Amino acid sequence: MGGGAAGWRNVAIVYGLIGLVVNTISVLSVKEVPDEEEKVQTSAEKGGEDKLSLWESAKLLFANKYYLIIVAVYVLTYIQTGIAGIGIYYMTYVLGNPALLGTFSAAQMFPMIIGLAFTPWLVKKAKGMYKVNLFGYCIAFFMRIGFIVGGMMGNIPMMLCFSVLAGLCVSPLTGDLNALIVATSDYTYRTKGKRIDGTMYSCSSLGIKIGSGIGTALTGWLLAAGGYIANAEIQPQSCINMLNFLYLWFPFITVIIMIILLYSLKVEKANEDWDAEHGKQ
Repeated sequence: MGGGAAGWRNVAIVYGLIGLVVNTISVLSVKEVPDEEEKVQTSAEKGGEDKLSLWESAKLLFANKYYLIIVAVYVLTYIQTGIAGIGIYYMTYVLGNPALLGTFSAAQMFPMIIGLAFTPWLVKKAKGMYKVNLFGYCIAFFMRIGFIVGGMMGNIPMMLCFSVLAGLCVSPLTGDLNALIVATSDYTYRTKGKRIDGTMYSCSSLGIKIGSGIGTALTGWLLAAGGYIANAEIQPQSCINMLNFLYLWFPFITVIIMIILLYSLKVEKANEDWDAEHGKQ
């Protein structure tokens, strides 16, 4: 698109037009289901959401450790997304070719799409989301090591290969995270007798806003700390070191923390154990 401010603006316009078309189709495709077709149930039978004050809802949310874990997952994911914005600097000053940004972006995006398509099958085979998510990130741990080695060697094909494999491994969590929120809400209903499904979904909005803000801010702070010189043709070694840390090592650290979080996210088992203890099928 020509590079510079005009290039970024043109790309944003293309993305905006695509988003407009896709979201318009989605909106116009949604149809309200009449009550007679929905077979209306009573609130108790349907498990309708309880009317609670903001304070009561907040107490229920923060009493659910699985809610807090999912918030942390969202925050960490979007911190990583924010920091990934340094990709253009890495391609320009480390790999020496800004055009590689599109190639590396595709190597992250398309494996995610493919992985999402297989997520329902994987969850069914594993009889739950826990093993799929945890094992996926454990494998991604080793893929990220390969990505780092490729980056330190300047081996672009190796970096792309391990980036694709890592994307495949972590994609299931993207596909089933909303289902985990539902399971987390069910846990509150089981243990507290209150249903707050709508409020429970605040974890996504909360995590995205906090994570995106922190990620974007960290990018600027760390680039400045590394001695980045705006518009310079060559950056100091301290800046190159910082770019290597942000693009190669930070995602690796993120994977480690995610493994710890996902190991503790045993909400499916917690629901099953509660049902067993209370004679529920």
